[in-house]
Amino acid sequence: MKRVSPYLAAGLFLAAVAAKLLIPSSSGRSVPTSGAAMSDPPAAAETIQAETTAKEPVIVTINAADYLGVDRNKSISSILPEAVERAVETFLDEQAPYEELAVPADVSYDVPSLSFSYVKPVRASVSSSFGYRTHPLENLTRFHYGTDLAALSGDDILCFADGTVSEVGFDETNGNFIRVDHADGVSTMYAHCGLVYVKEGQAVGMGEKIGLVGVSGKVTGPHLHFELTRNGVFLNPEFYLAAL
Repeated sequence: MKRVSPYLAAGLFLAAVAAKLLIPSSSGRSVPTSGAAMSDPPAAAETIQAETTAKEPVIVTINAADYLGVDRNKSISSILPEAVERAVETFLDEQAPYEELAVPADVSYDVPSLSFSYVKPVRASVSSSFGYRTHPLENLTRFHYGTDLAALSGDDILCFADGTVSEVGFDETNGNFIRVDHADGVSTMYAHCGLVYVKEGQAVGMGEKIGLVGVSGKVTGPHLHFELTRNGVFLNPEFYLAAL
């Protein structure tokens, strides 16, 4: 089958979005932002409040893999917030050179909505994105399962959302790391910590300080490696952080 270029696919995507805007649908909605759900929020935290009036969660089926030629059978059923759309477009542009490579089986480019409020784990820009990249130490093309945020050593690491600490540990690659389980099968992981302030089994709140940024593990400099999974499948954290 002849491959459709990412640019043609992007054009089809924009046309579909335009049609969606002209024909209102009750299934699509944007995720409003609010800080009302946070109690005693830290100054650095910005929050997003999930809409709670819908009877069923809205699942966004825009899949970036469609535009990379991996799966063209899915259709657009909901419109993403503008900032998230820009994040998806940026991701597509960055991944275009790797379109011949298969998306790992435990990775999804979908953007399912979350039913709970969340915050940025650190206030920092992205230094290395989710997806295929040239590994900075090995100089080989590898899939990056999280997002690196260019925080400084000693910066606070804030818990993404309410949850329970499922693991605190150390390994050669991630250094000191923390895993937290949230609602709806969502989990987050925070790696290369300098200090860890929580223990396994501890209940933690959205925006709570759980550790400090450091340089533990295999790193080129201080940063936070942040991962987001749902039912064991890796999602792109940048799609969600873009909404904050």
